[in-house]
This record gives sequence, structure tokens and C-alpha cells, in this order.
Amino acid sequence: MAGGGEKRRRVGGGGHEEEEEEVKEMDRISELPDALRLQILSLLPLKSAIRTGALSSRWRGLWEQRWPEPSSLRVRLPPGAAGAAARVEQFGAIDRRGRRRMDCFSLAFHGGQLTQPDLRRCLDYAAACEVEDLHLRLDGAAGRGSRGGGGGATRGRGMLTVHFPVGSRLLARLSVRGLNLTAAANAMVATLEVIHLHSVFLTDAALRRVVAACPRLRELDLRYCRRLRRIDFSAVGVPNLRSFTIVDCSRTTEMRVPVAPRLRSFRFSGAFLSSNILSGASGSLEHLYLCSGGPETGLPPTNLPTSVPRLSNLSVLTLCSIALQYISASTAKDVVESKLHSLRELHFLMFGMANSNLADIYSFLKTCSCPQLERLFVQLPTNIHDSFTENFLAVAEEEPPKGGLENLCLAKMTNFKGHRNEMQLVEFLLRKSSCLKKLILTAPTEDHPQGLRKIQSDVLPNFPKTEILHLERASANTQIIFSEPDGPQIQPLHSEVFVRF
Repeated sequence: MAGGGEKRRRVGGGGHEEEEEEVKEMDRISELPDALRLQILSLLPLKSAIRTGALSSRWRGLWEQRWPEPSSLRVRLPPGAAGAAARVEQFGAIDRRGRRRMDCFSLAFHGGQLTQPDLRRCLDYAAACEVEDLHLRLDGAAGRGSRGGGGGATRGRGMLTVHFPVGSRLLARLSVRGLNLTAAANAMVATLEVIHLHSVFLTDAALRRVVAACPRLRELDLRYCRRLRRIDFSAVGVPNLRSFTIVDCSRTTEMRVPVAPRLRSFRFSGAFLSSNILSGASGSLEHLYLCSGGPETGLPPTNLPTSVPRLSNLSVLTLCSIALQYISASTAKDVVESKLHSLRELHFLMFGMANSNLADIYSFLKTCSCPQLERLFVQLPTNIHDSFTENFLAVAEEEPPKGGLENLCLAKMTNFKGHRNEMQLVEFLLRKSSCLKKLILTAPTEDHPQGLRKIQSDVLPNFPKTEILHLERASANTQIIFSEPDGPQIQPLHSEVFVRF
């Protein structure tokens, strides 16, 4: 809005001085009293309210005060707390606050601490407060690698259930862990954009109903939901889905998703299955993570990795050694036209580094031309005495590519031990990467009970540093680093790896 003006003189065409009013703009909205600005923020969704912090320093952090204190409520029952006593204490905080608007409600508890009526009371309270961000977490129940409870194959007796929809008319984000989830047919939650389900017991039909009820759904994250068998959205549609993650839903054998015109990110970790998702999103997909979840014997039927070379908009790609093997096998049978011309970052998760694994890397770089590739990450197996590596003579060697790494600036190999095929890959990168600025080689680390990680001391004496430093380089400016540099700029985009090496 325009505010007051100020005058200045200038000389006109005839030499006469003329007065010209220069209008100085003022931000009158920011000059409003805090009470009025908080009233404006109360009319905005949470995401939009947070963004107002970029307007000026006077708006920064103001969104946190738009509802009476506390604007977010986190209820956490400590482990070992008696059920009745813990409920009285925590529900007292809820009663004192009253049923007023709030942004976030989080409930975390352990098995046996809440009853179904207790959970229903909390959900009714969140709905009455028109919460936008709802987190429900049952700790100590089914989780990663668990067979019982919410993540198991059968429904556990006495498990608490969340009935979808939960009721808040402004709900935008829902996160559930370790609980049962049922869904009503023909429901509608027009505001819900983000759904995270971890170790949740739900059926295929319930998942379809949830997705069908959310026309604005843009992010769906499914982890360790081991009751799911067939993920099929072909009858409901996902027109606004931008990010889709599936991790170790181990009973799932098929995934069908209609054309997803806005899908930008797809992450999959688990036993490879049959799916049409990559062909349906070939024009929009930018970030792709494919990992089989661990070493496998044989190659079960799947079409998931074979579509990778045709994804023309990919800028970041992460593949495990099993996915590499699929691509290598498919390109050996059929001539595939590679369209990875936009790829900037490539990340290999290697469960082994035998001749066959190195051959798969070379085969990928030969058949899938990546002329814009700038960053390459290779995560090697942690085994110091790798059985794959010990038997490297059992497979014929593959000739490395002639080129294709002209724009590579950064290469990083973690868990580097100086084994024969690891050294061959280092030699190849140094010889063929004329713009390489940094080559980072880090030895395996070991975990300690205190949560610290340190370099394995028995690896370092065999680390061929001197030999590496004297290798031929395409660029004299290439810096070789034998430690883990600080800073997120040398980490891959897919730094969250869902398998343990």
C-alpha cells in the first residue's frame, strides 16, 4: 500500500524547477497491532501461516501465537507409567487447555497404557480443536523387523484402532504408527495432503478408501505395513500425488497406480514386485530410489527396474546392486534407448563388490548415458572379508566405459577397504572424469552403545593411500580425501537408506 509522499525538485526541459512528488511505499499491514495480525493468521491454514515469516522480521515466528497457548499439544506417556495415573495426569493438561483451535496434536504411548475409549477421547478432542497436524504413535509395538502387533501378518488381540476419517475438518497431515486403521466407505477429507503410516495394520481395501477420500493427497509414506498385499489405486486416482514411499511392506506382491501426472519422487525398498508406476510417471518423475532391501538369490519376476533408462526427467537416481543386475540383464537382451539426459546425481547401494557387481556398474554407465552427471555416490558393503570379493575370479571381467563422465565433479565411496574391484572403480573414475574436483574415500565405521561411530582401526593399515595418490588422473586438480568431510553438500539426496549394510 502507498503511504505518505516526499517532495524533491528537478530541472524541467525549459530550465524551470519543477516539484515532483515521489511516493514512498509503506507496509501498512505489518504496522497493524499484533492482535489484528494474529487475527489474519488465524484465518490461514498452518502451512500458509508459517510462510508469512518470510514477509519481514515482524512476522517471523508470529504464527506460533495465533492460537491460545499452547498452539501445539504433545502428550507422551513415559514407559513404565501406570495406565490410570498416566492418563489422569496427561488428560488433565488437555482439560485445562479447553477445546480451542490448535495446529498440532501429538499422542505417544506404550502398550497397555491407553484403552480404546481413551484413544477415542483424544481423537474427538483433536477433531473439536480442528487440528491440522495429527500424530499418533504406539511405541514398543510392531516396528522394523517385527512380526507381531501392527506390523505383523495377523491382527493382534487388544490392539487399538483408529477409524478414518478422524473428524477434523481442517486436517492436513496424518501420521500413525503401530495401530490398527479402518476406513469408512465414501468418506471425504478434502484438506488432507500428507499421510504417513508406519507399522500400521490395514487391509488393501482400507488403504484404497483412505486414498480415495483425499483428493488433495500429495505425499504418501507406507513403511512396514505388512498386512498389505496389493497396492492398487487404479480405481480411485491420485491426481495430486507428488511423493510416494514404500518401505518393507513385505507381503505386497503388486502395485498398480494410474497415471500420476505430478509424481516427482518415488522411493521403494523391499522385495521387488510388479508395477506400472514408473511407466505411468515417466514424464514427471525427478527423484527415484529403488532398493530390494538386501541381497537376493536369483531374480524374481519384476518390471520395476527395467523402466529406469526411459525416465527422461530423472535428476537423482539411487539403485541397489540387485536393481543394477536387473537393468544389466534387461539391456543385454534388448536394445534400450537411454533417456537419462537430465540425471545430475547417481547413488549405488552395493551389497557386494564382486566382478559381477563391478560389471553391472560398467554396463549401466555404458547403456544409460548420463551426460549431465555431476555427483556419484557408491556405498560399498561393510564386510571386511567379503565372500563376493574373495571369489572375484569366478566371473569374467567387464570392460569399463570409454567415457560419459565429462561433467562429474564429485565422487564418494563409503566403506572403502581397498579391495581389488574397489580399486578398479577408483582407477576408472580418476582416468575418465576430466572435471572431477573431489574423490572422497571413507573406511567402514563401527557402531558403539553410546551411539558414536568410529573408523574401524583394522581397516586403515591396509588402506592403499599411497598407491591411490599416485594413480593417473584426467584432471590434475582432483583432490583425493580419505576422511568424512563435514557438511551436507557432500551427502546424497537419498541419505536415508532403509537397509543396513
